[in-house]
Amino acid sequence: MTESIALLVFFTHLLVAFFLLNIHSGNQLSNRILAVFLSATAFDISNFIFTSFYGAHLNLDMFRANFSVFTAPILYFYVKSIVYSDLKLKAKDLLHAIPFIIVCLIFIPRFHLEGDIAKMAFYNNHEPLFEVLFVHVVIYLQMFIYLALIFKKLNRYKLTVLNNYSDIEILNKQWLSNFMMVFLIDFTIVLARNIIKFTELQGLLNLLTTLMMVITLFFVCWILWQALHNPSIFQGISSKVKSLEPKKRPQNPSDVVIVDVNEAQRVLSTIKCHMSLNKPYLNPTLNIDTLAEQLNIPALKISTVLNHHFGQHFFDFINSYRVKDAADILSLKSNKQKAILEILLEVGFNSKSSFNTAFKKNLAVTPSQYRKERLND
Repeated sequence: MTESIALLVFFTHLLVAFFLLNIHSGNQLSNRILAVFLSATAFDISNFIFTSFYGAHLNLDMFRANFSVFTAPILYFYVKSIVYSDLKLKAKDLLHAIPFIIVCLIFIPRFHLEGDIAKMAFYNNHEPLFEVLFVHVVIYLQMFIYLALIFKKLNRYKLTVLNNYSDIEILNKQWLSNFMMVFLIDFTIVLARNIIKFTELQGLLNLLTTLMMVITLFFVCWILWQALHNPSIFQGISSKVKSLEPKKRPQNPSDVVIVDVNEAQRVLSTIKCHMSLNKPYLNPTLNIDTLAEQLNIPALKISTVLNHHFGQHFFDFINSYRVKDAADILSLKSNKQKAILEILLEVGFNSKSSFNTAFKKNLAVTPSQYRKERLND
């Protein structure tokens, strides 16, 4: 059964990888990196299918087993490629291959330079040898490090969006969050399986192997489904856009903007006056750079005033105006027959879900509840 599932997983991964390499929509770089990730996974499990072949080519089999060291770096670059729309791979990125090179070098003396009999004895040794333990430590240690970097990158992305954009759709990381969750589940099962591999619990090992294959199959089928239905599923931002973390000192001196309380009040008054008179928030794609051009005030100063002096992200500040306009429209009996979808589009939102989220955050009730309460007064 495990072999059959492995065969299905192997060819499905290669099929989806081929599809991603040839799709001409969405983020081309992220599609290619994901294709590499899926191909690497297919290569990793190919030993379940081509057992005899690898048995005759033990050096290649060891290379295959050690290639999983690349999984974490590939995943990291995939996340970077969908977070930053302008990401370009550089020569220095090859430094991420150093752990793989070290792992390969460690196996040269007692494996690659030995004969087939010694290699088989190495494979059949039930005691965890130094080289094997070292590889497992490297794989899982670097996986934890890269996962920490990934979640730090996602948190920075979220903060950057909140401080520079007013469109909640660009903040939609649900697909990526689900992607990471499924990967973590699969990674946990692989970790447990590799620990049990050094015990006598063969039945549990077989069960975890089958479970790993099933989840991996689900994973790739889900990716294919998403790619077919929404190839541009994750919108990236420029890596040059600053996150401006509140209450933290900028590392780059050019990012330092000192605004005293009086200046902050003046800037805020200017912004509020512009909001009332010109209603720029009605533009659903309004961002901080556009507002800065309209006011002739540096974007970083606007962000500093909102964050450091008034404790608000640009995202929340703009949407508070949209929600207020929507609340005013919902309160009028003359608008009783007006659809909520029409209202949310009118005040600058792009979707009903984003409108409901922002409305409830500001007024603690849904738009429908608010309308019902107001019209019944």
